[in-house]
Amino acid sequence: MKQISRYIWTIGCISLTLSFVQAQTAETPHIAKEVLGAHIDSIANMLEQNYISAEMGAEMASVIREKEGQGGYDKMTYQEFGKQLTWDLRTVSGDVHMSAYYDLEREVPRETLLSLKTDKWGEVSNYGYTETKILEDNIGYLRIAHFTKWTFFEQARERLSASMKLLQNTDALIIDLRDNPGGFEDIVAFLSSYFLGGKSFKLQEYYCRYQDRTTSIYTTEQVPGNKMEELPLFILVNEGTGSAAESFAYILKHLDRATVIGDTTAGGGNGSTIFRISKELVLQVAVCETFNAVTQTSWEKVGVIPHITTQSEDAFKKAKALAKGAAKQHRSQLIASYEVLLKKMELAIEGFTPSQSDTLIIRTFEQCHQVGLINESVVNSMGYEMLGGKKRPHTAEVIFKANMMLYPNSANTYDSYAESLLVNGKLQQAIENYQSAVDIGTANEDPSLSIYRENLEKAKKELAEP
Repeated sequence: MKQISRYIWTIGCISLTLSFVQAQTAETPHIAKEVLGAHIDSIANMLEQNYISAEMGAEMASVIREKEGQGGYDKMTYQEFGKQLTWDLRTVSGDVHMSAYYDLEREVPRETLLSLKTDKWGEVSNYGYTETKILEDNIGYLRIAHFTKWTFFEQARERLSASMKLLQNTDALIIDLRDNPGGFEDIVAFLSSYFLGGKSFKLQEYYCRYQDRTTSIYTTEQVPGNKMEELPLFILVNEGTGSAAESFAYILKHLDRATVIGDTTAGGGNGSTIFRISKELVLQVAVCETFNAVTQTSWEKVGVIPHITTQSEDAFKKAKALAKGAAKQHRSQLIASYEVLLKKMELAIEGFTPSQSDTLIIRTFEQCHQVGLINESVVNSMGYEMLGGKKRPHTAEVIFKANMMLYPNSANTYDSYAESLLVNGKLQQAIENYQSAVDIGTANEDPSLSIYRENLEKAKKELAEP
């Protein structure tokens, strides 16, 4: 997967290649005639062997060979040659992934610790997550400037998870991908997973002709924090949205999971990689074809067509107006679902008898915990209410057991559970759980550790007595 990811990352650089060439501060000398001929031969061979379509690769090779024979590339610097070659290759193929540019090979490897720290696709741009905030009406906003590159996958995933944790309690979310040139597909699959539930499933696959190899990306079943499967989602795009950024919008659009707003995107659906032609020249070639799992095709040359077409500068305003209404409805539905969950938990508790299985109560507690309706303190209080005030020790035991299962790293949950076991005459089980409270309390340096130890000793003493 690492190799295919690198292909997809490279197409994220497409829109930057011409500006990169123009940014060179010093022109190189004109390319010698014999060197130029060798370059054209190398490039033509690369195209024939590696381009997605063998026919189109051969056609591009033929065109540049013919132009070189007619003197069409004579007396050019590497910068000029790169620009002209890029223009010619894209004109023939219609493929925006095709690029050539001057890039002087360095003797010292680029991927030093310092270069990783200063790489604009890495730490200095927060790995692409440039803005995360909550707007009025509890609408979330996430601006993604790029989808980084494979080198930074783990760091990018951590930053993304942090952003999603901040946004997980919003009632609608706007993800802004305008002018996002792309990146690599693994992080797209990871982000998509926050909005798609169920078991892991295939999102897209990529066929590489010159390797005769197919690879795929899948959703992740478990993600850090909460999934947002029902959250109203709006994605902003424009003509500057390319590659992996288009991929995210395309995937969510065709799974009917998001509303896409803005201009039709760049149309970069193929995956590409970099070939060094010489120490001065680099060639970018589209080598992988993308097939979406739903459409069995991609956005190549057509772009992602929005649900709502509007000029780029108006897209946010439009999305915010739609999100406001969607957020209100989402919150209303959420509250209704919370009331249902709490009622189920209440009925399970009230209807419980010692002869029944504790499965129903534990399941309802887990459901309420998942959506944040209860916490350790609340459940603990409910248990003691049953143990003391309502004189229902068996119900209290099940509630404390549920709390222990929800918070297995809390010494207090084991201590409370042990107390209910003791009241219900299950002395040996009580001692085991008091011991767990002491062990966890010791490991966590719990301030109540002395109490847990005292409770354990009392239980042991009671067991020892006739």
